[in-house]
Amino acid sequence: MRLSRKLGLPIAATALIAVLALAAVAAQKDPPKMYIRDMDPDIGTFYEGADIDYTFTVRNNGVSELHILGVRPG
Repeated sequence: MRLSRKLGLPIAATALIAVLALAAVAAQKDPPKMYIRDMDPDIGTFYEGADIDYTFTVRNNGVSELHILGVRPG
């Protein structure tokens, strides 16, 4: 009985590592694919310094989770 208790934790840890490794491989096979419908919108004429509001719709066309870590104009 003591032998199985001692082996239980390493086996569970190995199984967890295997599951995480398989998830990482699956993420590499089917990466996220960011899609933005209108990359160059026509927002009309405006005065310099005016605040302009425009909403970009971003969609993930891939399988893995898409993480947007930063956004900047340009």
